[in-house]
Amino acid sequence: MVLTPFRRTIRVLRGFLTIPGAISLSGLLVAIGIWHLEAYLRDAHAGLVPNFLVVQVETARAVFTVSAGASMSALVMVYSIVLLVYTMAASAIGPRLLQRFGDDRVSQIAVGSLGATFLYSLQSLWLTRNDAVPDLTVAVGAAYMVISVLLLLLFVQRVSRRVSIDQEAAEIARALDHQVADALARSTPILSSELVLPEGDERTVSSPGDGYVDAIEPGQLLQAAQAVGATVFYDVQPGDFVIAGEPVATVFNDPDRTLDGHVIAALPLLSVRTPEGDLRFSVNLLVEIALRALSPGVNDTFTAIACVDRLSAALATARAERLSSGVYLDGDGVARVVSPTTTADTLFQEAFPPMRRAARRNGLMSLALQRAIARMVAIAEPDQRETMVAELRLLAEEVEASDQLSADKNELIGRIENTLEQYARPAD
Repeated sequence: MVLTPFRRTIRVLRGFLTIPGAISLSGLLVAIGIWHLEAYLRDAHAGLVPNFLVVQVETARAVFTVSAGASMSALVMVYSIVLLVYTMAASAIGPRLLQRFGDDRVSQIAVGSLGATFLYSLQSLWLTRNDAVPDLTVAVGAAYMVISVLLLLLFVQRVSRRVSIDQEAAEIARALDHQVADALARSTPILSSELVLPEGDERTVSSPGDGYVDAIEPGQLLQAAQAVGATVFYDVQPGDFVIAGEPVATVFNDPDRTLDGHVIAALPLLSVRTPEGDLRFSVNLLVEIALRALSPGVNDTFTAIACVDRLSAALATARAERLSSGVYLDGDGVARVVSPTTTADTLFQEAFPPMRRAARRNGLMSLALQRAIARMVAIAEPDQRETMVAELRLLAEEVEASDQLSADKNELIGRIENTLEQYARPAD
């Protein structure tokens, strides 16, 4: 696995250990700080604490003891719920969704707040002395407990929503929308297949290890390639798996091999796929949920239909904005870094053919696919319809070859033919 320092840092910061651990340790620091502040106020401003905050030493110890025990019990419960949700997600929705649950910020903050309450109470209990009543420390501890209870309620509400497959599909679709928007911001109206290979010296650069391509980070590579007048053509794109020694890029006009390090650094490899930089990842997640829902063991057609609807919306946006990512230009507008282009058509081919094949004997799912493609065709420009029209024709063949009743097949094929009659001619 090859990671840039930036991505390594991001992965550490997003982990289920780092954020809860940092929040938990803050409880120790706050307890020590409040204890010193209260000692200062006791000496310099005696009687400043309001009467309703005044407590006895034994009462303070009892409060801290109960708070520490309750927060630790709640922390164990939260972790148990998280593990239960992980198990349900892996079995009912898909194992690749576990990373999304692990990255859930609400769960991380809830766990961290309970840990902070526990450590605050434990530290305050240890600092409590018979000759000093910890009025302010108890008040802050009570605030910690109130915040922890509210976050615990928020956590339970969040988990109850996330175990819903439809809700999770909607969350994935929102993430896909953000990914499409980010890709559109970097999009150029140039396809990698349209570029002419430069003349001159060329050589291949091989992968230093095994793993999935997490992203292509062209920043420093663009500057270095522009400085020497070179061009880099990647043979892989985010989401592809490579092995050590496999050629991953061709470098033109760099006889001194000054770009080799930059070429490898711009291609971080991970042991698993992630959504960062990989536009196909969220598409594949929705397809995975749909295929699992259509399997005989699950047989949940409406979940698959929800995934189709979400995909059609995201792909319609990508098509309307003419997504075309994979060609990176330098400051002078010259293509310096090139990878296989991702377009709305390539994403469409990733998603709809597998679902169409899985829906052969499912009339309800076939109808949903026809409606989804018809929606996208209706708002697409005439020059953008070819791939979708071809998929509609294949869908008609799948329906014709299925073992559904003749009346059902004729009705569905009639819907497909009506869509083709309306939109196929301009593309032809």
